[in-house]
Amino acid sequence: MATSLKPETMLPNDLAPPDHPGLFSKTTIRAIIAGILLSIGFRSILVSIYGSWFDPGLFMEHGILVGPAAAYMAWIKRDRLKQVPVQPSAWGFLVVVCGALQAALGVLTHWIWVSRASFLVSLVGCIALVYGWPMIRELVYPLCTLILMIAPPTLLLARLTLSLQLLAGSLGERFLELFGYPVLREGSVIEMVGIKLSVEEVCSGVYALMAVFFMATLYNYFFVKGNVMRLLILLLSVPIAILGNAARMVAAGMAGQSDPWSPTGGLSQPFGYVTVTIATLGCMAMHIIMLSIQRLWRYRRA
Repeated sequence: MATSLKPETMLPNDLAPPDHPGLFSKTTIRAIIAGILLSIGFRSILVSIYGSWFDPGLFMEHGILVGPAAAYMAWIKRDRLKQVPVQPSAWGFLVVVCGALQAALGVLTHWIWVSRASFLVSLVGCIALVYGWPMIRELVYPLCTLILMIAPPTLLLARLTLSLQLLAGSLGERFLELFGYPVLREGSVIEMVGIKLSVEEVCSGVYALMAVFFMATLYNYFFVKGNVMRLLILLLSVPIAILGNAARMVAAGMAGQSDPWSPTGGLSQPFGYVTVTIATLGCMAMHIIMLSIQRLWRYRRA
């Protein structure tokens, strides 16, 4: 016996529900195709970014965590993202083309940072092309976080490293003298009784600074509300990381004075991990302090 659909169950095309980004929807298929094409087109640049994470001279050990962290930021917003209307924009294709031209320019001029950053430009263009600009606005924080997986320009990194080397030596000298240790410093070299501490590039604090800044970015997203508070924590993470690195120099100097035959240089890596951990906890503590001040201010004004 043949069956027929009831009239009320049949919808005209203009009343049909929009294509939702489900598992097998057209939008999802387009996104997968765009992702595959983007990966193929930027394969060499992606390999270069991956290799930079393991280059000891770039201090990018945290880079391997940036991608998964940004993906998790987007994943926890999946219910909200499903409600964002899909409005593909042809301007996204123009952004993709601009990213491709930027990649070509970076390769031709050997400007590595420009070529690596071009991937993020084309990624934004692909999202706008498939989902639209409202999706970009919802994903702006995870997308900005991806910038941290790209090593800073070489010239900027070299100047920052040198400045932090001198600053770490100066702060280490002052703190050691404050604790009563005789210290003689020349540039980034600290001489104490029986030992000599040299603030090498790996001890400059660049690694701690970049790692702590990344941890502060994650902490901001999950636990901090308000753009002003987030900005303050990001800004405070810089001096906190610098002070933490100075504390590492002081600890290495004190350890060398207590046992002049101890390999203080071998303590650099363990002290580095401790520095990042303590500095991250310092950022959290500053957030708690600022929240307390904010509550007290509101209570007095009430």
